[in-house]
Amino acid sequence: MEQPKNDVLKVKRLHVEFQTSHGMVHAVKDVSLEVKRGRIHALVGESGSGKSVTSLTIMNLLAGNGKVISGDVTLNEKSLLKLSGKEKRQLYGDRIGMIFQDPTAALDPLFTVEQLLLEGLRKHRRMSKKQAREAALESLRMMNLRDPEELMKKKPYELSGGMCQRVMIAIAMSMKPDYLIADEPTTALDVTVQKQILEEIYQLSRKENLGVLFITHDLGVVSELCDTVMVMYNGRMVEKASAEDIFEEPLHPYTQGLLSAIPRITKERAPLSTIEGMVPNPTEYIEGCRFCPRCPKA
Repeated sequence: MEQPKNDVLKVKRLHVEFQTSHGMVHAVKDVSLEVKRGRIHALVGESGSGKSVTSLTIMNLLAGNGKVISGDVTLNEKSLLKLSGKEKRQLYGDRIGMIFQDPTAALDPLFTVEQLLLEGLRKHRRMSKKQAREAALESLRMMNLRDPEELMKKKPYELSGGMCQRVMIAIAMSMKPDYLIADEPTTALDVTVQKQILEEIYQLSRKENLGVLFITHDLGVVSELCDTVMVMYNGRMVEKASAEDIFEEPLHPYTQGLLSAIPRITKERAPLSTIEGMVPNPTEYIEGCRFCPRCPKA
């Protein structure tokens, strides 16, 4: 089905909280972002900054103790947080796909790789079993996995973490979604395979008009792959800009600290730069900028 030219996935002033035994955790606070077709948008920040919670909210996959307090997630201005069960099943996997951070937890250990791949293809693409099997094999070959015929017979617990990661990427890519949320998609992979997969995501973005929200800690990947960069700190968005502007002239002290902490190959052995202090407890309320207690310019 042809999509509108202004097709865009938006997060609007999102506020997400989790009820825990230690109190209410303000995981995401007043976060807004856009994912546009044919563009790769990076969401960066240290662990606990709210990146994964933002992505899980987009996918309607928040844990039971999580709650959207305010804000919305929309596709073509239609709220995704108010969809019926049937509408969710039609949309997710088809128009919006996701690569999860932990493949061993995301893949059902009771199903073979073939079953995992064919389920979505037959449901969303209305393929025959033969057509779906050919498409599944092609997706595995795209991930440079050896002997895909034999691999299709195996279950996730029989595979290494890296192979599970590539199978999960193959499942997401096989659906040819309009939007892809990639949460640390190459964490468990060696450098060679990582480069191949990042190149594949880049080519799909350009050729298939795929909109990508790329969640990562690796600023080196961001500089080569992404068009725009959004920096999160302790549940809030602190800076948004083009990748070129972020690397040439970062404005927020936290972004400056992240970039200065990247190891560099130089003749002189200078000590590695660090950001002083600790991330504040997410149950604490800090008025104003949450980076203030660690900020060298405060």
